[in-house]
Amino acid sequence: MKHHWTAFTVALGFTLTGHLRNRLAMGMTAFFIPTWIYVVRATALDKSITFHTSALGTEVTASMNRTIQISSALHAVTVIAGFMTFMATFSARDMDQRLVLAGYPRAHLLAAKLVALLLITAALTCYSTGLLLLSWPLTQPWAVAAALAAAILAYGGLGLVAGFLLRGELEGFFVVVMTTLIDVGMQSPVSNPAGDQAGLNALPLYGPAQAALASAFTPTPSLACSARALTWFTATSTLAALVFHLRTRRHHRPMPCVELASTPTRYECREGDRPAVS
Repeated sequence: MKHHWTAFTVALGFTLTGHLRNRLAMGMTAFFIPTWIYVVRATALDKSITFHTSALGTEVTASMNRTIQISSALHAVTVIAGFMTFMATFSARDMDQRLVLAGYPRAHLLAAKLVALLLITAALTCYSTGLLLLSWPLTQPWAVAAALAAAILAYGGLGLVAGFLLRGELEGFFVVVMTTLIDVGMQSPVSNPAGDQAGLNALPLYGPAQAALASAFTPTPSLACSARALTWFTATSTLAALVFHLRTRRHHRPMPCVELASTPTRYECREGDRPAVS
């Protein structure tokens, strides 16, 4: 048991170190979220709009300015979470493969990545919810925080899969940015007032976006709506585990002994073959 705990803590330490060394992600966390919320607050119209949350079945009347701030916060935290998990997974996958081939448990490496994602989720959720509270008093701040956390987990899992599957950093960054941009745009009642397109409820942010918007302005219970994103997190985490297992399989390919030209009775052996003498 002690050996397993040590293996997990070492793997978690490596994973967290990889996140902390990602200066771009740290800078985006520190400056992008508050800047994005502040820019929207300073520039968006402050008129009232009414929209329907189909997942909750309620009508919400709110300020357009504050509505866009919620959507902007969702966009910011999902981009950062997806980017952080992608970069940490992508940069460490060669090392992970070597560790597994050397006998390091796969489960500990995967568990470390998931625990690191949970820690990132907690930090981003507290930070972004606090920034929104500085802008105006949310009706249900804890429910808004739950919606943000669910959205972060969904896109953190997506970044995890992308880190194992994609071949380049630019590809991963493009996938994360474009996916979140399209998802947030489709879920926003400002950019998509109808919100009744087919397949919209299958997107990762469908539940969290509607839960966050409803919780920010009404007392409507929304935790079950936020939890819809956990299906995406479960699916992406399972897929990431499967891909990781396939990429780190141990292939035993014993190579035959090669006869040396200078001494016919001696053989050079590779990959653990026994030396043969005739």
